[in-house]
Amino acid sequence: MIENSYYLFAIFLGFIFLTLWLDANFKLMRNFSPPIIIFFLSGLASNMGLITDRSPFYDTLAGFTVPFAVCLVLFSVDLSDLRRYGGPLLVAFAISCICSIIGVLMSGLLFNPELSKVLGTESWKLAGPFTGTYTGGNLNFFAMWNGLEIGNPDLFAAANAVDNLTIFPLFAFWVFVPKLLGKWYPVSKFWSTTDELETEDEDKKKENPELRIQDIVALSFAAVVIIVLSDLIKEHLIADYMPSFPTILIITTLALILAQFRFISRLQGTFEIGFLAFYFFFCAVGAMINIKMVIVLSPILLAYTMLIIVVHMVSIYGIGRLLRMDIRVLTIASVAAKAGPPIVVALANVHGWKNLILPGVAIGILGYAVGNYLGFAAAYAMKALLGQ
Repeated sequence: MIENSYYLFAIFLGFIFLTLWLDANFKLMRNFSPPIIIFFLSGLASNMGLITDRSPFYDTLAGFTVPFAVCLVLFSVDLSDLRRYGGPLLVAFAISCICSIIGVLMSGLLFNPELSKVLGTESWKLAGPFTGTYTGGNLNFFAMWNGLEIGNPDLFAAANAVDNLTIFPLFAFWVFVPKLLGKWYPVSKFWSTTDELETEDEDKKKENPELRIQDIVALSFAAVVIIVLSDLIKEHLIADYMPSFPTILIITTLALILAQFRFISRLQGTFEIGFLAFYFFFCAVGAMINIKMVIVLSPILLAYTMLIIVVHMVSIYGIGRLLRMDIRVLTIASVAAKAGPPIVVALANVHGWKNLILPGVAIGILGYAVGNYLGFAAAYAMKALLGQ
């Protein structure tokens, strides 16, 4: 059994390389997201006894990569995009987030007896990552799990597997519902104004330089500085008054502020470096899972998640109909909140909504920014409701 940190790091690099190679060369593998494949490979290796399932190296790697990745991805958030794309989509996104939070709280209250068997009096914490993922995406799921210090690799593996599994029926829902119910919803004139914006942004994309080593170093340095500064702020300014205040919220706030400066926003590679860091996080957590426990926990979490989805969908399309909102606006807002920019692009292409791609991507990136705040708010609201 391999326990040496250097060897483990080399193996993790191999898992990441193999996953990306499979994703690039085999169409079938593109049906599975790279994090899931990496998670599976790492978990399989540890459960077969090839690598250790417990190591200080795993804790160090998982503890650093999440805040580091959060910083890098948030560096891509340009808040000025919200002014450019107007109010209808923002309103729909706000409704989507509220519906998700309602679903999480309802599901948490209903399934708390079962969840308490796993998490005890800390079952309220599960509301954080699930609110994060249904208002921002997977990035926020990982950040909330780490920020709330839930631990429990087996529960994480089951929760993450269920969260990724539900994207398939959700995508089918987003494909068919606008076609089936579109005639019952009014068509907004708002989107006729976005074609010009799309052209402008496409021109800007063509002007972007290729990824440079200077950009990688600058972004990494900025992220590390924010992480260190956040720890100092919490330790010296906040800890005496609120010792349990999550450091990830300080990191999120500082990263968003820094992202508005041109010297950061013009740098290339935020997503590439950020998601590479997340891949290492998946390697570390995957190595700590017990596959048998994951199988036991998955049915409970599947029921928990399905209730969240049902409440979210019924609420957003119901409220949207009452407010006479464009069903395309509602659908893109729902996709942006749950699945993030990549799925927004895919769904908009399926429907032929070309002029919705850039506004949807902008709102999806906004979800990365607000998901952490909403996740913590929902978690502590659940704690109050449960009296824990």
